Amino acid sequence: MKHHSWRHLFVTSTLALSIVVPQISSEVKANEKVMVNESFDGIQNGALPNGWKVVEGQGKVQDGKLVLSSASSSKPARIVAALPDDNNGNYVFEADMTFISAVEDTRWASIIYRAQNENYPYYQFAVRRGTSALNGLEFAERTEKNAWNVTETNFYKENFEYNKSYRLKVIASKNRVQQYVNGELVVDTAGASKWLNGDIGFQANGSTVQYDNVKLTSFSGELPPVPSSGVLLPEEAPTKMINAPTLIEGPAVTNYNVKTGSALLKVENRDGKMYANGKLLNDQLNLLKAKKIPVLHIEQAGIEEAVVAALNETSTSDVQVVSSNKEIITSIKKLNPRIRGGLFYDNSALNKHDLQQIVEDVHESGSKMVMLPLKQLTADNVYYLHNRMVSVWGIGGDTMADTHELIHLGVDGIVTNQPANAVKAFSQYPEKTIIQRPIVAAHRGVPSQTPENTIISYKMAFDLGADQIETDVQRTKDGHLVIMHDNTVDRTTNGTGAVDQLTLEEIRQLDAGIKYDEKFTGEKVPTFKEFLQEFKGKDVVLLVELKDHGIEQQVIDEIKSEGMMDQVSMQSFYLDSMQLMNEIAPELPIGYLFSASVPGTIDAKLKNAKKMVDYGTTNDVTLNASYGTVYAEFIKYMRQRGQMSMHWTFRGEEPFADKLKEGLIGPITDYTQWLTASPIQLETPIKKLNLNVGKAHEVQAKAKVSYRVDQRENVETELFTADDNGVVRVNGNTIEAVAPGTAQVFVKHTFTMLSEEWNLVSEPIEVTVK
Repeated sequence: MKHHSWRHLFVTSTLALSIVVPQISSEVKANEKVMVNESFDGIQNGALPNGWKVVEGQGKVQDGKLVLSSASSSKPARIVAALPDDNNGNYVFEADMTFISAVEDTRWASIIYRAQNENYPYYQFAVRRGTSALNGLEFAERTEKNAWNVTETNFYKENFEYNKSYRLKVIASKNRVQQYVNGELVVDTAGASKWLNGDIGFQANGSTVQYDNVKLTSFSGELPPVPSSGVLLPEEAPTKMINAPTLIEGPAVTNYNVKTGSALLKVENRDGKMYANGKLLNDQLNLLKAKKIPVLHIEQAGIEEAVVAALNETSTSDVQVVSSNKEIITSIKKLNPRIRGGLFYDNSALNKHDLQQIVEDVHESGSKMVMLPLKQLTADNVYYLHNRMVSVWGIGGDTMADTHELIHLGVDGIVTNQPANAVKAFSQYPEKTIIQRPIVAAHRGVPSQTPENTIISYKMAFDLGADQIETDVQRTKDGHLVIMHDNTVDRTTNGTGAVDQLTLEEIRQLDAGIKYDEKFTGEKVPTFKEFLQEFKGKDVVLLVELKDHGIEQQVIDEIKSEGMMDQVSMQSFYLDSMQLMNEIAPELPIGYLFSASVPGTIDAKLKNAKKMVDYGTTNDVTLNASYGTVYAEFIKYMRQRGQMSMHWTFRGEEPFADKLKEGLIGPITDYTQWLTASPIQLETPIKKLNLNVGKAHEVQAKAKVSYRVDQRENVETELFTADDNGVVRVNGNTIEAVAPGTAQVFVKHTFTMLSEEWNLVSEPIEVTVK
């Protein structure tokens, strides 16, 4: 089972942009002045220290603790502690904070600083009880108009527990502020320029909170400038391919190539010291900083704490850990849930059982990626894993032929000791080359041609070649699971009423087709079991969206009763529901649906990409965002870090084409036919050809037309050479030998999809001329 103590999360609709690298705070200089040092031990119950006052609500000392109590968000409790007028606002403010209760997990408490007029405006470090939500931690400003302006948010690795004390700290220096939880920097901002001095205070909002061990110390030092995003997005080998694999340099590489994204480090403990590729781990991590994403390959059990310590010592937060032992991944993630995981698999062969086990192991360990040697990879294996939200990194590429083979297998990453081969191979493909068509999820069937969420619509999606079929599940008044998107039946049927207020029998009397077109009269609202049974044993994955809370176990029970756990993925807008689903069915791929605006600057875009990938990693979910939420940098950031995702809902050709060109994978669409009518791969009958000077050879390539059916068709093609070295000449589909040497010849098929032309290209044919 999964270890979930590191990823309990509660739902939030706020998608914020700030992110900081966790690090341990520095100590205040010994000669700084202590301005406040209050433990409340000498204060009578019901009283407050001298100079402290209740501004609103309820606050008092009780049994040696400062207690603030707020029954609702409309009735906050706030206390201000007046400071001398000559305080310069540069100080370190610390306090222990403990949640006793909260109305709900979105409610919060805070420590206030630089308060004006012994009231407002002020700044505050706010902490929600559900601290692991995206906006669980805030740097907020209460303005002169007594309104909120929240400019920085972040999430913590866990929710604050009731009756457990956490140490909060704020360092304020001029316009710079750093906010810490238990010594970990969680917010770093330069947004405190309006008020440069002022009092301190405490606040509760919809919660009862204790404060203790309050300390305020002057701060004469300087905080460093806020760094730029600090987010690494390596520039990799230039290519005209759509969605090219990321490049990972293997452990045998000694001089790193500037055109790769990551570096694989084999980590081991030698006589108490941590080494990576034969050098000290800390040195290797520092060498890669701001250049490559470190990928740590660990097979030695028991060194997990030492590895995490090295990451902390080098302030390395953007890191992947891979192992053939999923328990090592689980252990690492328990220590730091933001570390991305991946499995290494090196058995002699892969059968269907092995593939199913890989999917289960990847998801159970909180990973999203598997590393496989070239010898184990086939296009069908890669497709199987992709369709179950497992990113595939292929190990090989030590020759040009192997590199091209990996590219055409559709891998998401290439781990190679010869990165120069990949750099050269990437440059050889023409504009808008699609190596493989993306997997396609049919949104509620094919609502562009049939009534949504009906069996006839699902059947059409399957017949059109959809890789996944998306559906929506709710529960009726009498406890049955049915397929319906809206909370009511009004829009899609001839009836009215809320799904949860109608019995199954009442819903079965409704017509789910007549409103779409009279020719679909008589279509029924399917039960979830009927939906499952329709596709049991068929080569398609069912993408199930849960529209209700509280149905998670029932959904899994019905899937298990049909023996279809290897055919489903889950997703929901309710992240707490997906966390419960992770507990119930850890072997399944789980997705979080969300939508947000695109940040306005490159720096903000990168920060947002890192934050969201950290968020998904922490909570073991794929980031199934609306397509308008993602952008080129976000897509690239996910791909470089072994993340699969699905994106909704494409209903227009132009944005669909634009996002594919940005590298998007996993489109969810009402128009399955827009993509599934296109060819999958281009295949040649030969990979090597020997010719004598003056001789010619005609190449007849065929296109694979479906992932599901082993079918090829003749298509119009033309040849091109990667390097015009004078060895061969191409004319149409004919290769003519001109001079002794070797040349690489590709076959290209140009086709129309989404009203644009795209190129499908084969693996190169190695031509030797004698």
